[in-house]
Amino acid sequence: MKARLLPSLAALAIAGSACGAGDFRVSSRPVGELGFIPQVVDIQGDAGAGVSLTVDADGNPHLAYLTFERELAPGERLPAPDPTEPTYPAVRHAHYVGGIWTKSNVADELEVTEEDTTAIAVDGEGVHHVAWTQGAEVFYASNAGGEFAEPVSVAAVTGVAGLAIAAADDGTPWLSFYEVGDEAEGPGALVRVAHPEGDAWEVETAAEAEPQEPMTTGIGVAGPQVIVAYGSAGSTLVARSGAVWQSEEADADGGLGVGLDLDAGGNPHLSYYTAEGGVRHAHSVDGSPWEVTDLGDANGTPEAGWLTSISVAEDGTHWVGWQAGDELAAATNAGGSFEPVEVRSSTGGSRPQIGAGAEGVAYLGWHDTEDLSLNVSVRTDEEPPLAGPPGGAVTPQPGPTDGGDDGGPPPCEPEGTELQVAAPVGGAGTGFDTDCLAAPAGEAFTIEFDNQDTGVPHNVAIYDSEQAAQELFVGEIVTGPDQVTYEPDPIPDPGVLFFRCDVHPTTMTGSFVVQ
Repeated sequence: MKARLLPSLAALAIAGSACGAGDFRVSSRPVGELGFIPQVVDIQGDAGAGVSLTVDADGNPHLAYLTFERELAPGERLPAPDPTEPTYPAVRHAHYVGGIWTKSNVADELEVTEEDTTAIAVDGEGVHHVAWTQGAEVFYASNAGGEFAEPVSVAAVTGVAGLAIAAADDGTPWLSFYEVGDEAEGPGALVRVAHPEGDAWEVETAAEAEPQEPMTTGIGVAGPQVIVAYGSAGSTLVARSGAVWQSEEADADGGLGVGLDLDAGGNPHLSYYTAEGGVRHAHSVDGSPWEVTDLGDANGTPEAGWLTSISVAEDGTHWVGWQAGDELAAATNAGGSFEPVEVRSSTGGSRPQIGAGAEGVAYLGWHDTEDLSLNVSVRTDEEPPLAGPPGGAVTPQPGPTDGGDDGGPPPCEPEGTELQVAAPVGGAGTGFDTDCLAAPAGEAFTIEFDNQDTGVPHNVAIYDSEQAAQELFVGEIVTGPDQVTYEPDPIPDPGVLFFRCDVHPTTMTGSFVVQ
């Protein structure tokens, strides 16, 4: 089969359970042209549906998402049971704190489907607040006691859409969602807001609405005021709490896939689609009239499941992500005005969730509907993190400078155009079954890759050097036991290059000789 081409830093599996370790420590490598560089955070089961993302006070990303049983392909076998994995379906949490991605279970054995969604907020004390839908009911759990407590029911209504969550300065969680009506008369939905009051949840109506797909809400808390963004009858609106809830129109157009974030001054910033497929940003600063900016295009008419997401950094920099057809798109005004930012290898991506991290870093979380994984793309002016085993640096296997560059013989020579390499059981720690591959210069060749490592994802990728500054070929990641035939383009110039597994880039490496 043909390989799915990925960028040089793509698809870095950080699923600790799949590689025999609970956490993964990250290291840095240089990159060329900057964009959002994808990493695979969770590939255990069918992970990532309904994903949500937030950043904490230190700029660390936190995600909540759904996991389901992965359907087996013909001949595929289940990996060995892992006691840390939930009983599917489940809601899970992943965060990147202190240089380590860590995953945990929020709740499992649930009756959720891939139509359900999650929402996550982290308060100033570091408490994680996670909400999710389960059919027409909203549930909530937090780790205020150190671990996630048993979930509680927030509301059971006729129908739920557009769930969002925010945490107030005092740690109180606030939820917003549409209660979708099933009556022929009256508004199509109520915009509902919920927060805990003692041992129960108080649910109130912020507005009546006639939302259109894609239906989403956004919520933020600025001091005593709660602010909710929503769509109704093709308009983008904001409701503010007070003695009574009052709504105002931010844009007479739009209202689809609405996202909201508050800046450091408590001012609301919105992202949304128009019915024609435009993507816009709107904000009102210090009570001034709403200003609207066109950001880009959705590459199609917005449909159910699409959404936009916005995050405003402490310095005021705006980051916006959105669904654009079968790919993802992003923009930022870090340079003073909004400009697009490349989102690499996002084909099949859905539910983009953006978060502004610390010191110019931004995170874009999304569900890869092709590989059934939870991904996070990182955009930074510094060197982005790459996955590596815990415990710090590992001495790599022989690379492109071992032989050939000093005038001596290359570490291996071509023996035809049908190359073979395997990832044996335990390959994540021991490497491929060979540390040298060779192909004739300028000729077409194939790589037969046999991943024998049950339940562990691996691939084969060819780069110019150990620094992986330039990719020549990046092969599809496959989870063992599985085989794949890669068909790289011919490499015209002789030399000693470098190959590796992108999932385990420090332990599974070797020289790639072109002669």
